Amino acid sequence: MQLEPLPRPEHVLRASAKLITSSAILHLTAEELEQAIDQEQMENPTFDVDEQLICLFCGARMYVHGQTCTNCGRYAQPVQGMREIPSTFDSTTEVAWSNAERLFDVDNYGFAEVDLDEEFDPLVSIAKGETLAEILLRQLEMLVSPGEEPIAEQLVGNLNEGGYLEISVDEIAEHLHVPVERVEYVLSQLHTLEPVGIGARSVRECLLIQLQALSEQETSHPLAYVLIDRFLNKLGRNQFHEIARELGVPEQEVRLASHYIRTMLYPFPAHAYKGETQNSCAGNDATYMRPDVIIRRGAAGFEVELIEEKRYRLRISSEAVVQMQSSGVTHREMQLYLHQYNDRGKFFIDCVQRRWRTLKRVTELVIDYQRDFLEQGVRFLRPLTRAEIASRLNLDEGTVSRATANKYVLLPNGRLIPFADFFDGSLGVKDMLRELISSEEPKRRLSDEELAQLIQARGIPMARRTVTKYREEMGIGSSRER
Repeated sequence: MQLEPLPRPEHVLRASAKLITSSAILHLTAEELEQAIDQEQMENPTFDVDEQLICLFCGARMYVHGQTCTNCGRYAQPVQGMREIPSTFDSTTEVAWSNAERLFDVDNYGFAEVDLDEEFDPLVSIAKGETLAEILLRQLEMLVSPGEEPIAEQLVGNLNEGGYLEISVDEIAEHLHVPVERVEYVLSQLHTLEPVGIGARSVRECLLIQLQALSEQETSHPLAYVLIDRFLNKLGRNQFHEIARELGVPEQEVRLASHYIRTMLYPFPAHAYKGETQNSCAGNDATYMRPDVIIRRGAAGFEVELIEEKRYRLRISSEAVVQMQSSGVTHREMQLYLHQYNDRGKFFIDCVQRRWRTLKRVTELVIDYQRDFLEQGVRFLRPLTRAEIASRLNLDEGTVSRATANKYVLLPNGRLIPFADFFDGSLGVKDMLRELISSEEPKRRLSDEELAQLIQARGIPMARRTVTKYREEMGIGSSRER
């Protein structure tokens, strides 16, 4: 008898429906999670949601739909009704949920598990959100009086891709045969909406609107207003010496005010909306960037608050059982039906809660590591990688990446930043580079080589090509262009 080698059977590790769905929910943006919750509520009779009316920017409790938040001054979007969303969970997924082995780590989405079921597609698609124009028009029509909707439509419809009004109020008034004062009033209401500065007719007006909104939250630089109002052109050409001479103040004060304006204000308000393409915000599906995580300064130090966790109360409803019993369905059919959707609802809630738990754990560790950055500014941002976070929390690196991808953090000083900025070690150097360029002499601009040497003198190794790369990323021209 001749013995021949035979192929050795091997177990194949594949991601199960539960693992894939958990990872997908962790990776969703705030808007996509909102749509997924709406979809689950439409499709699952046992799933119920208690939604709290809160400001989606600062998390403050709201009491009236369409109200402007009294805490941060921003518009509180009304709760949307349930939308028609393509089915996320098909019958194959439900079978996989009931048959798959429960071998995965409840806190770690990076581990695979043994699953012998057929392949499936658990997440088909997520519906797209409203366009910027639709959001603005819906909000604006809630603020103006009945009969002024055509004015609102003309104002929103004539915004360019940067968020500026391309037509005068006189032209709109003449076109609609209404008094100019009514158009001015509706425009003033448009100026109260997010993003701050939307509907401005010039860069000066846009920056002044933003400065006013910022001044209501914190003390702005005392020279910021006068520089924008009177010296905007000279400020754009970095003519700090001339401005200081006319105002009778030290040149260094003008430079500090210029730095404040450049870092705190933004001349293109519509670009604060993120969309799938970089085309016109008014013509594409886009959503305003709002925080997923809020870092507050409490009595015991920095505290973490999740907007989603404060907004939603997810639960399994008992009313579905009563409805099934009153509809004449047999006991066996009812038990089977409710069992399937009850398991599905519990798993969905578990996935969302794991998302919140993971995001909170990651944020708390980041706060502990980047405390100096939160207290003293970007210069004190320490080098940190997602791999370090994963190692300290005993998570997979992919889990940390999914938890922080497309998420935004509201800092204690009111700044909204991408979560990824905590892992960008170049931000401190870029801030230093921006300061050196803003303080250079107008008649002698610093070359990239000279900038690299100045940064090296501060104890940071820096090559000329790295300075060139950072300068281009910040949109700053070369010494000849400046």
